Amino acid sequence: MYFDSKIAEFQVEVNDRNEALQRLTKKLGAKDFITEDFYEHIIEREEKFPTGLPVHAIGVAIPHTDSEYVKKSQIAFMSLKEPVTFFEMGTNDKPVKVSMIFMLALKEAHEQLEMLQKLISMIQEQDTMEKLYHCQTKTEFIQIIHHVGLA
Repeated sequence: MYFDSKIAEFQVEVNDRNEALQRLTKKLGAKDFITEDFYEHIIEREEKFPTGLPVHAIGVAIPHTDSEYVKKSQIAFMSLKEPVTFFEMGTNDKPVKVSMIFMLALKEAHEQLEMLQKLISMIQEQDTMEKLYHCQTKTEFIQIIHHVGLA
């Protein structure tokens, strides 16, 4: 359900966090999952409540915003060729080099907590994260996500 549209890109080259977030927002917007002001709210929330997680050798970010900026639930994924800097969740001053981004666009408030818990659980599995980072196709991505119970 959350990965129905298979919005996933692999080994993308971007200059910084905002370019990565903008690119994922455009993908969600093209399929009408989000409101027009979703991007500005993702950035605003990321400034106040960073979502970077330093996990193993691969940093992960889980940017999201309030459900009022979402029309229909979906999650977009991106792995990066070179990491970009986010700040660590719960801080405003600890940089995290992020190589994978899961952008949450969730319509119901309760979905956010459930999905964050599932993602954080998956992120702690180093083997799964290595597979996700190295996967090259949407089919392979969906197989990994399905295997861990997210799809």
